Amino acid sequence: MRLRVIIDGARDPRMNMAIDEALLASRRGSGVDTLRIYTWRPTGVSLGRGQDTRSSVNMEEVDRLGLVLVRRPTGGRTLIHVDGGEVTYSIILSSQNPVYRASIPESAAMIARGLVRALGIMGIKARVGGFRGSEEELCYLREGASDVLVEGRKVSGSAQVRMGDALLQHGTLLLDFDPAIWTRVIKTRTSPRELGARVTGLRNLGYSVDLREVLEAMVEGFSRELGYGEVIYGGLTPVEASLAEELYKNKYSTRSWNIEGTHRLPGRV
Repeated sequence: MRLRVIIDGARDPRMNMAIDEALLASRRGSGVDTLRIYTWRPTGVSLGRGQDTRSSVNMEEVDRLGLVLVRRPTGGRTLIHVDGGEVTYSIILSSQNPVYRASIPESAAMIARGLVRALGIMGIKARVGGFRGSEEELCYLREGASDVLVEGRKVSGSAQVRMGDALLQHGTLLLDFDPAIWTRVIKTRTSPRELGARVTGLRNLGYSVDLREVLEAMVEGFSRELGYGEVIYGGLTPVEASLAEELYKNKYSTRSWNIEGTHRLPGRV
């Protein structure tokens, strides 16, 4: 199997979600599974597809801090994506991939093991495993089959959606973590101290993290764990880029989608 790798750098939160959905919608036409690795600029706040914005986020803090709010095409709960503080991956697979034929929790864990392998390449011992269940609005305090833990604390969570004959899973790898910001922006009963005891970033744990090393390890980790024999570096096709621009303008930049969660383009997630 071949894996296309897109090293995409820092993008506006709304464009990041538009590109991920464009890759999912275009999987059949591209003819190849894709690993996209990217960061966020400016810092963003992302909501799960089905969340109620007003009960989940302190909008006054979002506005005061100049954060960009976006709703993901996937589920889950609220996340903050700090400029320079995390690396995000998205995996787009066709139904022909063996991972697709597993259940959503099983396939999510299979994909997350690619990140565990990447961390192992970097000399960081990690495992897949979630916390016990919670109805928290804070995504990192909810149990997930694809959570990645280092030293017993969560450094990565992910969410998945399937459309037609393809799936999208995107997930984070926290490099820096400031629980005080999270508990100010996200409506939660959890204190900063409790959150920091359960969730952290690699640098918080004392690991010296080089971004180039992280990118190389993620490519190797995901490609090996998911059984790809060939890795091809590339970018968006003209069709994917055009669709991403359409989604950015007409969906991910709209109040109806980001605040109300009601906007939907025909044939899209």
